[in-house]
Amino acid sequence: MAEDGLDKVKITVQSVANYCQAGHCADQEIIVDNITLSAYLCPHALHSLWPYVQVLQYRGKFPWGDEDGIDIACPDPDNLVRFNLRRIKDKAE
Repeated sequence: MAEDGLDKVKITVQSVANYCQAGHCADQEIIVDNITLSAYLCPHALHSLWPYVQVLQYRGKFPWGDEDGIDIACPDPDNLVRFNLRRIKDKAE
């Protein structure tokens, strides 16, 4: 667990259909530590992903699937980028 009480979240680009204008490519990883991103993330994708990032940061759970992760797509239907969000658990917990 991070010092401020928030878990870190790893965002992984799973796939890119066609061409991502933001330059995202498969297997790219971005770590969210509180509100700091370890690398560039398209603002449109960030806007779509942020509510899910916050659920994971605050140790919330989704009522479906894996409680520590979720798959989300960017809002561009023609150049679809699929992301996996995963809570990074502190080994000391």
